[in-house]
Amino acid sequence: MSLAKITRISWPRAVWPGGIALPGRGLPEDTAPSGAQHGHIRATSRIFDVSDVMSKRGSLTLLHELAILAALAAAPDQEAGTTRLPRTAVAPERPVAATYNGFEGQTNVVAPRLADPEIDIDGSLDDAAWDNAALLTGFSQYDPSEGIPATQNTEVLLLISQDAIYFGVRAFDDNPDRVRATLGERDTFYRTDDYIQFILDTFNDQRQAYSILVNPLGVQQDGLWIEGRVGRFGRRFGPPIDWNPDFVWDSEGRVEDWGYAVEVRIPFKSIRFPEAAEQAWGLQVFRKIQRLGFDESWAPVTKDVANRLTLSGSLNGLRDLERGLFLELNPVLTGTRQGTYDAGANAFTREPVSGEFGFNAKYGLTSNLTLDGTYNPDFSQVEADAGQIAVNERFALFYEEKRPFFLEGTEIFTMPKNLVYTRSIINPVAGAKLSGKAGSFQLGYLGAVDEVGESGEPARRPVVNLLRARRDLGNASTLGMVYTDRTTNSEEYNRVVGMDGRFVMARRYTLTVIGAGSRTATVGSGPETGSYLSLQLERASPTLTFNIDLEDVAHGFDAGSGLIPRVGDTRLQSRLEYNFRGEPGALVEQFRPGFDASAFWDHESFWRRELFEEAELRYGVTTSFRNNITVLLAATARRYDFRAADYDGLFVDDGRGGEVTFVADQDPFGLLHGVGGFFWVNSWDVLRGRVRWGYSQDAVFDLRYGVPIEVGTGWDADIAVYAYPTRHLSAELGFRYQSLVRESDGTLALEAVIPRIKTQYQFNRALFLRAIVEYGAQMRRDLADPATGRPLLGCGSSGCSLRSGSDANDFGIETLLSYEPTPGTVFFLGYSRQMEDTGRLRFRDVRPTADGLFAKVSYRFRR
Repeated sequence: MSLAKITRISWPRAVWPGGIALPGRGLPEDTAPSGAQHGHIRATSRIFDVSDVMSKRGSLTLLHELAILAALAAAPDQEAGTTRLPRTAVAPERPVAATYNGFEGQTNVVAPRLADPEIDIDGSLDDAAWDNAALLTGFSQYDPSEGIPATQNTEVLLLISQDAIYFGVRAFDDNPDRVRATLGERDTFYRTDDYIQFILDTFNDQRQAYSILVNPLGVQQDGLWIEGRVGRFGRRFGPPIDWNPDFVWDSEGRVEDWGYAVEVRIPFKSIRFPEAAEQAWGLQVFRKIQRLGFDESWAPVTKDVANRLTLSGSLNGLRDLERGLFLELNPVLTGTRQGTYDAGANAFTREPVSGEFGFNAKYGLTSNLTLDGTYNPDFSQVEADAGQIAVNERFALFYEEKRPFFLEGTEIFTMPKNLVYTRSIINPVAGAKLSGKAGSFQLGYLGAVDEVGESGEPARRPVVNLLRARRDLGNASTLGMVYTDRTTNSEEYNRVVGMDGRFVMARRYTLTVIGAGSRTATVGSGPETGSYLSLQLERASPTLTFNIDLEDVAHGFDAGSGLIPRVGDTRLQSRLEYNFRGEPGALVEQFRPGFDASAFWDHESFWRRELFEEAELRYGVTTSFRNNITVLLAATARRYDFRAADYDGLFVDDGRGGEVTFVADQDPFGLLHGVGGFFWVNSWDVLRGRVRWGYSQDAVFDLRYGVPIEVGTGWDADIAVYAYPTRHLSAELGFRYQSLVRESDGTLALEAVIPRIKTQYQFNRALFLRAIVEYGAQMRRDLADPATGRPLLGCGSSGCSLRSGSDANDFGIETLLSYEPTPGTVFFLGYSRQMEDTGRLRFRDVRPTADGLFAKVSYRFRR
């Protein structure tokens, strides 16, 4: 066997045949695991038991394996495959029992405790208390390769005090000049910087955990890992983490000539845990090396399980933990001055300065049960949602929740389908929430008074009540119920009750079941009922993955406190993908061919076993190259086949003052083709970016009736370029585009162009200045009969009207000065101006329409 072949061997487990344990390369000798003292030989940090090998394999086998180990030790280092010994900052000597090598399966950590460690969180790791800390080492890679030693050495120190948990990290790097570290705002570096991630499963239930991230400069990002959660972009894109919640904790980091070091302190007041004299928490540590796209973990990780939390280590011996009195008071004061442009006077008319006062309060009833209250909560979103293309979108769009009050205890209200969507509470006057966990039961209640109403009409104040309960079953399964109630009066209300279960079988298969019913009453009509059903089966694997998903929504179903975009439809979707892994260090790291299929029926048609209305097939190949470069190529085929009844209400102007019923010919929609691709490069330090493109045939839809009118051919693209010229300055250039040209006459049916520029200068971790410029041009032509070219009409009891299009060319500028030393303590000062262009991207006669100046001040009192 050649030396080149030897260096590419991948061991799926920590122990090689013959009893030889293989931790990460380049670990200092003083990181030997417990028991590695008497009767052991150490060779390049690979430890094995002489007596065991002699008794099992004989002396010749021993000599043979020693020779292999010597060859491995002598193999030349490469950035993509090995780790060199650190040049400085060698860890101090410590008791062997305090070292836990994850690669060798030593993942049961006994928590060392100091009453008052006197650690200064400055990123230097020079405090004497760290000498008593447990040492976590022996990281392994799980992506793009799985089960091989980590490419860089990582040492994690852990301590427990009377009121907090401390982490110290030495992240060694062969190329410290290429460590990714940006001095940016909180919660923004997950896809741009190197980082260390701590996972704390404080209830040790393997269902949810705290996710605490810190980059090499100590910038923070945090969230909640919630098993079963589906993010905005689906299950395949990253772990199931809700990044919106913010917790209070301390961190600092430093980039050194050997890598970087970070220190973290997480107060017990900031997290929830059981009320027990002695307890154990789930513990995991991840490291991301962005320039290479490498993911490494302390406790070994495999994609062969459905629930990654089940692979965590454990933090044992936690005794007499006390959260202490936990009380937070957060007054908020906002002031605004709005202006409207008067074209006749060629000047702005500005309203007087208006101010609002809001108040949030949080009280820890116990270490695992929290009561929240709010009065007039502000939206707390100081940046407008990035423009989304809606010129051919038939269904409601999803927006993330940002308001702090609604984010507390968000894990209990999170469901695989959005039967609870707190942004449906548009303008809350006041609210209260109780959330927590006791034993295997988790409970959440939210009550709020909303204020809604059309302009010029008296405001209505519906009362919203949301109740959620869930029980843990077995090792990773759950069974829950949900109840939502939105009531304005006895004649206007919406109520939903549902049950859901998530069942993990054989570690890799997950069955998710949701069943719900609604009852809705509106003024002037009787109550209407509807049902909802969702079934999903998934298989997790490092190689072959698949899922099949059925969602059935009856016409009468209404999730008044949720977001179910397609009502009255039944959807059947499936995905199959196989992952071919390259050898460590190879040019092609992963090669993943995949197949997607989806079909939609009208709810009644599905149960009558009729033909679907919509279907799409997609075949794609994703290739991941060395140095974090990803390329996707895909082909699609679509089909639409709507019934004549779906066109009820649509007519054609006959040119003589009358109307003729319109039903689109379905034959042109029988087979529509498309091709597309995606390119992502994250290997450069200063410049990174992504490009998504597609050329396809698709239907031009009537957005009100949701039916296809005619076939169009066009392009769509989404381009983003990110620049980091310094650690303080960052810029983002984005461009989104979509167009469809009618095949009937070659004219443009719709077009959207959204360029966006965002620049930000970060003075320090708490203070930044940001500017955003976005242009949104979205145009739809009037709908016409593709056969005759005559206008389409929509007719109802009040008469007929043209199915006219729209043309908007909006131009906006936002600036913001932000100071946020900790979540909840902020000062914002911002100015925005809205303008309109007389033509798409003409910039010849840009006219202002409105502007606004706002300020926000809040302080988080905590004890």
